Formats: sequence, C-alpha cells, structure tokens
Amino acid sequence: MTGVEETRDDLARLLGRCETWLETLGNQDDAPQDVDELAADVVRIRSLRTRALSTLLNVGMLGRQSAGKSFLISGLQGRLEYWLVDGDDDEGEYTGILPSSANPTTACPSTVVPVGDDPSVNASGRGLLRVKFDGSDWVEIGSDLPPAVVASYGAADGKVTDRRREHINRRVLEIEVLISDALLPVKLFDLPGSESPDGDHDLIMRGAWAEADCFIYVTQATSALTVNELALVRDLYAHHLQTGKRVLWVLTGIDRATQREHGQAAWRNVQATDNDYLRTHFADAGGGLAAFVGEGFLPVSAAWEAKAAAEEANGNATRNLRQRSGMDVLRDRLHQLVESGAGDRHLVQVADETRRLIRRRHRPIRDIVDAHQVSVDELAAQQAAIAERLERAESAAEGMRTELADELERAIRVRQRPFADLPQELHRGLDQLIDGGKLDTEHVHEIDVRQVQLYTQWMVGPDGPATGWQRQLEQLDAKGRTLLRLALGDDATGSQLVSPEPLDSRLPPPPADARGAMSVYSLVQIAAGTVGVAGPLAGGAAALMTSLSLASVALPVGAAVAAAIGVAKITEVLKERESVIQKARNERKRMLDEQAKQARADFVEAARSQGQLLIDAVEEHLEQHRARLHATLAQIMDRVDAEDTVASRELVARLAPIERTGREIIGELRDLADRP
Repeated sequence: MTGVEETRDDLARLLGRCETWLETLGNQDDAPQDVDELAADVVRIRSLRTRALSTLLNVGMLGRQSAGKSFLISGLQGRLEYWLVDGDDDEGEYTGILPSSANPTTACPSTVVPVGDDPSVNASGRGLLRVKFDGSDWVEIGSDLPPAVVASYGAADGKVTDRRREHINRRVLEIEVLISDALLPVKLFDLPGSESPDGDHDLIMRGAWAEADCFIYVTQATSALTVNELALVRDLYAHHLQTGKRVLWVLTGIDRATQREHGQAAWRNVQATDNDYLRTHFADAGGGLAAFVGEGFLPVSAAWEAKAAAEEANGNATRNLRQRSGMDVLRDRLHQLVESGAGDRHLVQVADETRRLIRRRHRPIRDIVDAHQVSVDELAAQQAAIAERLERAESAAEGMRTELADELERAIRVRQRPFADLPQELHRGLDQLIDGGKLDTEHVHEIDVRQVQLYTQWMVGPDGPATGWQRQLEQLDAKGRTLLRLALGDDATGSQLVSPEPLDSRLPPPPADARGAMSVYSLVQIAAGTVGVAGPLAGGAAALMTSLSLASVALPVGAAVAAAIGVAKITEVLKERESVIQKARNERKRMLDEQAKQARADFVEAARSQGQLLIDAVEEHLEQHRARLHATLAQIMDRVDAEDTVASRELVARLAPIERTGREIIGELRDLADRP
C-alpha cells in the first residue's frame, strides 16, 4: 500500500466517524442544531468521502479544436467502446463519455468526475449527465444516456431537439459527467483553450485552469503543430512558469498515421517535428524548458485500446495492439503525479474542509457542556465576565474592518510602486528583439514568449511586486491576529468559558461574494485554495501573475505589404514594405507601455481581492466568537433563573461524550493534514 493509499484509507475511516457523530448529534434534543442543516452536513460529509476516495488529481485537457481531447478522456477512464457495425466496411464506430467527432465538438466546458462507489449516485454505464444552465444550479439529466442526448447539451453540432423538451431553448454554461468504476482517480476538464468568445465560458475555463494540478496538451498524429497553436501553448507556458504545474504532451490518433514516410511510421515524423517545435519556440536561458517540455510528446491511440478490448471480449488475443496504444503508459504518468504529492494535497484539502465543518458543529456543544459544568456559586461571576467580553468584541467589530481595510490599501499603494519601472524593463528586454524581425507570426511569438519570461522573472524577483506582496499579506495576517487578540482576549490557562480560538488561515470563510460567480474575487479564492494548502496566503505570487498574459495584437503587416506590391514599382514597394514594418515595430513598442499600465491595474485588483479574503476571514472569525458568547450567556442566564443543578448534570452526562468524540475527531483530522 502506497503512502497516498494509506492516507486515503485513514481519511475515509475518519469521514465515516464524522458522519456517525453528526447523526448522533442530530438525535440530541439539547443540542442547538438545526435538523435540516445537520442533514445537509451529513450529505456534505458523504460527498467529501466520495471525493477523497475517487479524485486525487485534477487534469486540464488542452489542445486546438478537434484535437481529440474528448475522445482521449473516454479512453483514459476505460469508457471508450468500439462497435463493429454491419455494412460499415469493417471500420466500426466508437462511443464514449463525451461527444467526439472530426469537426469542432465541444460547445462548452465539460468535466468528467469519478465518484467511486457512491450509492447516492447512479453513474453506471456512460455516467450521469449533469448540466448547468444560465441562471440555474446543476440539473441532473439522466444516467447512461445515448450519445446523441449528451451531444445535444454539450456538442457544437448536437441537435437541441434531442434534449428534454423544457431544455430546448436554454443556454448551457457547462456539463459534467459523473462516472463510477473509473480507471483513474482523476477529474478531467475538457478545455478548448485559455480564451473563449463567450464570457461565462471563459470564466469557467479560467477557474478550471486554476483548479487543475497539471495539464495534458493533446494534438493529432496526422499533422504537426502549427503557428495557429502558438497562442494557446504560450499561455500554457506562462501558467507553467508562474505555478510550476506539470504539462504532459500527448500525440493522439497514431492509429490513423501508420503509413510509412521516410522509412518509419508517419506519426513518428510528426512526433519528432512537434518535439523540435517545442524546443525551438520555448527555449529559455533559465532552465525552464526542460521542466516545461519534459519527455516531449507521448504517442497514444485510445482507438487501438478500445479495439483490443472488443477483440478480447470475443476471446481473441490482442496483447500487441493494447501495448502499442500507449494508454497504460499515459495512465502510469498520471499515477506518478498522484504519488508525487498531488494526491496528498487533495486529501489534505478534504481533511481541512471536514475539520472546518466538524469544528463548527463541535463549538456549540463544547460551550454548552462548559457552561453547565460551572458551579452555582460561579454563575454570577461568569455571567458578568461573558457580558463584558461580548461588549468588548462588539465594540471592536465596528472598527476592525476599517482598520484592516486601511492597512490593505496602504500595502497596495506601496507594492504597486515598482510598476512605474515595468515599461523600462520591458523595453530594455524587448526593443532590440522587436527591431530584429518583420513581425510575422513566428517573430511575434518569439516576442511574446520573451515577454512572458521577463514579466515572470520581474514579478517574482527578490524585489518584485509578487514577492513583496507575499510579505504584505503576511503582515496583514499578523495585524488581523493582533486585532483579534485585543478584541477577544487571551485565555492562557483555559479557565474561562468560550475560550478564544486562533485564526486558522488554512480555513478561509465561505464565499459571500454578491458580485457574481467566478468574479476576480472568486478566481483568487480558487487560486488560493489550489496552488497550495495554506489558505489565503498560499500561492500569493502565482495568484497575482496571471494578469499579464501578454497576448499580442495581430498586426496585418503581410496584408499591407501585399497590397503595396500590387500598386507600386519594385523600388517603391521595398520602401513601403520597410515603412509598414517599421510602423508595426513602433506600434508593438507602444503596446508595451499599455500592457505595463494594464498589468498595474490588474495587480491592484487581484491584490485587493486577495487581501479582502483575509479581512473576511478575520471578520467571520470574530462574528463566530460573538455568536458563541451570545449563546453561552443565554445558557448561563437560564441556569441562574432555574437554579436547578440536576438538569445541568443530566445534560452534561448526555453531551459530554459527544463533545469529547468531536474533539478527538478534530485532532485526528488535524494530525492527518499535518503529516509530512
């Protein structure tokens, strides 16, 4: 058993204890718990258990339209089926989880999620299709649906008349297919690219980029990479530099490129060309090339593996065909990523999320038990002490947010100052390169890649804005903790009721953003939760560096030159050609100033959103403590009025074991999350 598997088993056991504990709590009349909320928490724990047992890696699938991503996803999870159809010239047909074809297929972001043996989900066969429409939550469409129905919701060429009648005119934002018995504990995002003409789709995809632990870039074995893919690969390169996320390169469809060319299978020539393409266009002096390109393109054929499975089902031996498919090699590489740390990070996130939920339910029980264990003689003193602490906390709440907000704005003013030097940095590193070419597609790409490298190095350098901002966040966090201590007091002896708890930065408050899903604020939350496991302070640099993608403005230099040739003498053409190109060069240099200005604005917006997360965490922590003080004060006042210690002893006898079990579970979850 590997370390990840052992941690997963331990977490599954703890989640089972959590579910039992919540159900026991729900049966206690004395516990101040809303029955419906407790039931929702039980469902949430079950969902977390499914997530812990079935998903240990998030993978973003990238590539140009019709690259074969959807087809490959079905193959990776063992859900690609090959059918030999009569009268089809023995070619056969393939069906999978997501719709796929030779034409542009994906109409919206799509995700395939393994759910293990979750009994609450019928994800058999081709899985359970869920759809998110514009203005709605997820809607379950059905399980093991015909491919045409799935295509009607998620494919560009799907027929909307194959949908349910009430869905025909509804706009689909994204689809999700839940599957059981998956071959990989991997959540797979089918992403068209980093940009989408649809604003909502673009935000969803950017969220998936942030959530992904790694990426698979897919291209077809029938043709080599072209300049049309430079922009997408460049964005992936920038994301890799900023986050360190691995990229696996996959050459798919090798079964359709087996003809001999230059003494070997055609796909081998494409593989060599594509590998050279990456090394040529993404070389850098900082050593990032090796990490980005890795072993280069892995040749695979999901079709061969599906054919092998069909032949094996008929009793035919096809070992060679299955091995030649390369699919198990690709799965092994994903398993290696799980074992190298990604799996542990996912389990830690589940443990932290569970601990937060259980701790929220445990606090009121602990406070009740503590309040009813106070002797009658101490009641008046405790009542006065809690009333005084409550008044101090309520008074502090009025000024705490203002003080932290002022500190945040001061920090932003300080950390945006280096942006005044960014234009000079970009010009120093790029002007000579801009003047050294004709701004054709290849030259523009070279400029863009160098610009990404310069910006990344500048941002994360010793004096860079991202590095400095990380320190500012730490100072803001320290100030928030100080203000909380002043407002809540200290309890070094642990003798007072409602003892203050330290702020846990790994457990930020739930989003209360009224500005809409997937706003900049929400994206920073995603980055903070997935780049690392330390909450709002994690991945500070990475979360703030995606603001300058540095995509170029396409300048029609070639078209201008062609037009000039058609109307002038050759000497005039050459002169005009130089004039047009020089104008384009000057325009590209002016773009650097505009991009630097936009980078500053994006930095300020992202920094403010990230700081706001921390302020919300502090404010929510104070609000939770105030609620505990109010509840305990009410318990004390009830006891003073009743003066009946018999009832208190009975209540303590009922709730103390539950409180103790909850405390033990919280400690075990913390220990699991803190494992080296």
